[in-house]
Amino acid sequence: MSKFDIESMRALATIAETGGITRAAKKLNLSQSAVSHKIKRLERRLNRSLFTRIDGKIGFSRDGEKLLDYARRMVRLHDEAWASFHQSDLSGELRLGITEDITAPDMALILSNFSNSFPNVALTSRVAHTPELVGWLDRGEIDMALIEVFESQLLDDDYPLGRQQVVWLQAEDFILDDGPIPYVTYHRDCFYQAWAEQALAKINRSLRVVFECPSLDGMVNAVRNGLGIGLVNYNVFEQRQAGRRGEGMGLTFERNLLPQPPPIQHVARFSAGMPTQQMDKLLELIKQELIPVS
Repeated sequence: MSKFDIESMRALATIAETGGITRAAKKLNLSQSAVSHKIKRLERRLNRSLFTRIDGKIGFSRDGEKLLDYARRMVRLHDEAWASFHQSDLSGELRLGITEDITAPDMALILSNFSNSFPNVALTSRVAHTPELVGWLDRGEIDMALIEVFESQLLDDDYPLGRQQVVWLQAEDFILDDGPIPYVTYHRDCFYQAWAEQALAKINRSLRVVFECPSLDGMVNAVRNGLGIGLVNYNVFEQRQAGRRGEGMGLTFERNLLPQPPPIQHVARFSAGMPTQQMDKLLELIKQELIPVS
């Protein structure tokens, strides 16, 4: 019997990647008990504890960190080897646009696996915010975009990938007074900002942009330091904070004084209205690995 089975090693790597057993189970499409069983099996075979629990929080032990490095390499090599024997004759070009929210290591791995599986497809990827990606689609500069839109903005040909929530993020000591709301935004055409301006106008409030930053990390840092309040994708924010010790401290969500944003949808949108065969194959990988949490 193999001392290390690849799916147990994949479970270990996914726990590190997602920040916990529950999130790992959801990503792997397994029950929480199944993931826990895989980890316990590893611990029995090694006769080592892979995790520590301090004040109710789970973390990797020294042995766990050591095994994690091997697990990541083993899973990567396994997936590369599998892909090399499952290549197809599919060819052509695929120009992809992606929002920053899904340019996580998972997405990079998906794109790598796609290129390995379909080496005759020339895949190129560009990262931008949703309004810019939509413009590229309209001008035919890209073939497919993975974007986020409010549900009221869905098109008939959009391919839904997952429903998520937008929330107001602020520093714990931020004071919201009666004047214009100091607002931290991604960029001047941000559709979060456009929604906020319309919603606030209905209650006779307004925004004053005080900080503009294209990255989520830069925006969160500005909010944490009290420059203003901002709108963020709750699921993406939580995933980014998982495993970052102390980085979520000093932040809170405003749920009472301001209009609450409607849900958004992550969707695939196509320049020609319908996906090509190349797009279908990439969407298959995305559905397996990257469907956002509902």
